[in-house]
Amino acid sequence: MSEYQCYEFLALDRPLTAKQMAELRAISTRAEISPTRFWNEYQWGDLKADPAKLMERYFDAHLYFANWGTHRLMLRIPKARVDLKQLNRYFAGGREQRLTTAGEHVVVGLVSDTEEPEYEESDRGALVALSPLRAELVGGDLRSAYLAWLLSVQADDVDDDATEPPVPPGLAELTTAQQAMIEFLRIDVDLVAAATMASATMTDDRQPLLRWVAAMSAKEKDVWLRRAIEEPELALGTELLRAYRATREPESVQNRRTVGELRVQAESQRAAREKAEAARAKRARAAAEAARNRQLAKLARDVDGAWAELEKLVESSKYDEAVKLAVDLRDLALRDPGETTFAGRFEALRKRQQRRRGFFGRWKRGERGR
Repeated sequence: MSEYQCYEFLALDRPLTAKQMAELRAISTRAEISPTRFWNEYQWGDLKADPAKLMERYFDAHLYFANWGTHRLMLRIPKARVDLKQLNRYFAGGREQRLTTAGEHVVVGLVSDTEEPEYEESDRGALVALSPLRAELVGGDLRSAYLAWLLSVQADDVDDDATEPPVPPGLAELTTAQQAMIEFLRIDVDLVAAATMASATMTDDRQPLLRWVAAMSAKEKDVWLRRAIEEPELALGTELLRAYRATREPESVQNRRTVGELRVQAESQRAAREKAEAARAKRARAAAEAARNRQLAKLARDVDGAWAELEKLVESSKYDEAVKLAVDLRDLALRDPGETTFAGRFEALRKRQQRRRGFFGRWKRGERGR
């Protein structure tokens, strides 16, 4: 398998300046660089820079894919726009899932490794699908933080007797970005399903938020308006939502599960899922077999006509249709005692249409692959 790596970075809060773009060009002459994006892929060699340093200086989001099994996601968020004390509870003790400080920002770093090589391009993920996680965290939506903690559990970075952090509401109704996070970082779906059992239903915050804003004093509203003027790039609605959520009652510490208990629930979920999948697969096989039997029964009503049709298809070079019909005739013969009838008639067809090598070549390759 050939080596493949892909690096993608996005500038979300502010576009890159001409000077910054020139600095990045000095790092890579081949990269696609715009005021909002840096992208490059490598079949050999590597990026001549530390992605963490690039994040500190230039970018707000980063995705890395290597086809030997490494996936990485990084998000840079201004410290002033998150509750660090609250966020830190989901990043305690993980070797790979980290929350680090970089000047006026914090950087969420998430890594998933597997020893299985990857061949599909779809495995690379897309940073544009994952970047909304950043705005969700700024808005106080901690579901992606909890998913990051689950990734640490999955990597055996958390002891079985450790207690889970607060389970955010809405794990049963994840956003598109959170679903993309699970897929890209290969988070165990059964672990997520187990976590969902302790997650409350997501409530609509719009009306409570409107009432909370309406109850503000004129002085408080002036502070928010001043921020909007002084920071025109500020997502004011998201900031207000986070501030409102911070005023709500803290989560109860009762009924928190240990990691060991969560693992037991995940295994139970896995067993139930695999049983359901096996049942669905059995039903699908039975339905396919029934449909196949109906098709062969219809063919059996006029076998001579089917052989005549097969010869016409071969003569007109419609080889794909001809091979399909020949397979049906063969399967009909195998189902009934007359398998030798098929072999004899097919050999006679071969002699009459021996110039049609394209058909017989396809038939031979198909039989070899059985």
